[in-house]
Amino acid sequence: MGGLSVRSPSPRYHGPVFETDEELAQMQRLFDETLARANPHMASIVSSDRRLTARQVATYLQGTKHVAFSTVTPEGEPRVSPLDALFIHGRFTMSTGQRATKIRHLRANPYCAAAHMDGDRIAVVANGRVEWITREHPDHAGIHRAWTDTYGSDPYTWGDVVFFRLNPATMWAYASRPEEFPAIAKA
Repeated sequence: MGGLSVRSPSPRYHGPVFETDEELAQMQRLFDETLARANPHMASIVSSDRRLTARQVATYLQGTKHVAFSTVTPEGEPRVSPLDALFIHGRFTMSTGQRATKIRHLRANPYCAAAHMDGDRIAVVANGRVEWITREHPDHAGIHRAWTDTYGSDPYTWGDVVFFRLNPATMWAYASRPEEFPAIAKA
């Protein structure tokens, strides 16, 4: 999932801001592959009439969303904490302090998960590996700009901050009423 330019939507179109058509197609394939392997219990909950499309998810996840972010300790014990996330090019992008316990966990074991939920209304879940977005990373400038624009200040002024994103190996989305989540947001 490539370059990090922000597309300027036309005044009537207010869909995914960062995602290209190719990225949305990749995300949709990941949704479909994940749910094709779902166990019967999960498949009964995330049934075909309760699934969201990649375009619906990317439209919904515009702006800051809060996720439950999980890592594991070196002993394999799970740990979860709340984080702000921006959804950029089909991936949850996050930041936190360099000394945060979750950063130590991720440096020892890159596997992680993020879940955004609003009760039974919607859930978007991604499981995968961390990718560090250092200042040298080719996507850093765009991610840094998105965070700065969203929060109105440079995240590097908040302290010793690190950016990272979750590269999903599995991802799925659920909504009790998918029709409440348009593929194009109302202006």
